[in-house]
Amino acid sequence: MLVNINFFKSIYSDDIIYHYTKASTAIDFILFNGQLKFNASRKSNDPIESRKARRSTVYSGKEVGKAIEKDVAIDSNYLHEHINMLENQFHQICFCKNHMGDLFGSKFYQSGFSGHEELFGFTKLRMWEQYADNYSGVCLAFSKEKISSLNERKIELIKDDVKYLSFRELSVAKVGDIQGNHLLRVGKDEYKKKIEQKVKESFFIKHKDYIGENEYKIGTYFDEKKCSLEIIKGELVFNKTIMLDISSCIKAIFISSYTNNKQKKELLKYANELDVPIIEMVWKYDSFEPRDYREWMKLVNDINKITKEK
Repeated sequence: MLVNINFFKSIYSDDIIYHYTKASTAIDFILFNGQLKFNASRKSNDPIESRKARRSTVYSGKEVGKAIEKDVAIDSNYLHEHINMLENQFHQICFCKNHMGDLFGSKFYQSGFSGHEELFGFTKLRMWEQYADNYSGVCLAFSKEKISSLNERKIELIKDDVKYLSFRELSVAKVGDIQGNHLLRVGKDEYKKKIEQKVKESFFIKHKDYIGENEYKIGTYFDEKKCSLEIIKGELVFNKTIMLDISSCIKAIFISSYTNNKQKKELLKYANELDVPIIEMVWKYDSFEPRDYREWMKLVNDINKITKEK
């Protein structure tokens, strides 16, 4: 059951972002609750995101060796604590994007899906392996615009494309030592404004080895007042987790041919409830075949009926 080219045309958009996950996570939590969970960046496996920096306050020129005034020392300590607080409080959800700019997106360009697979965020084999349970999971497609409009009044969202840098570039882009000379010139408040902007920018950089992920990230600073109510082991919990509402933002569900049949059935049920396409990635030895899973199951059920009637 081939997928209509109009579907691929419709999701080849800068508005579409993709999230890979286990099938059980999609079924039991994301689709069941209509929410995605923010996780602390400190818990990331990537040390560029999770390792704590060792910072100090450094001086240059005539300021070297001078006695540090008490007020300056207090301001410097405050800035160190403020940077650490921002980095510790940042929580994030990661997505993939489409590679935009190809003629495929033009309504005048007539072509099939074959040959354009790598343009899309749902075709990343490394992501299917690492984040979607070794090819047995799910990739969910969302509308970026709908997510923003649904959540921005509830949560202060910090969102941007991820930039990919060399190690040398990362060492410059990440927040380093407090520059004592500059602090003396501009004062704590002005320094704080500039450092906050740089800290925010640092959340959206990774080493260029990850460039294939083509990542888009939505983040927020942890605030207990923004946490969702959860029931954990029979207890009501109010202050543990911030959730992103995605209840009306799903545009498609991509499942794997390796997903077990019980999970496929549940995912099809959610796709029907949400009235969104559900596409099965049928893995081949040299590629994959995107299959309209809803139409495929109609055919399978018809064949089963005929077989039983014989």
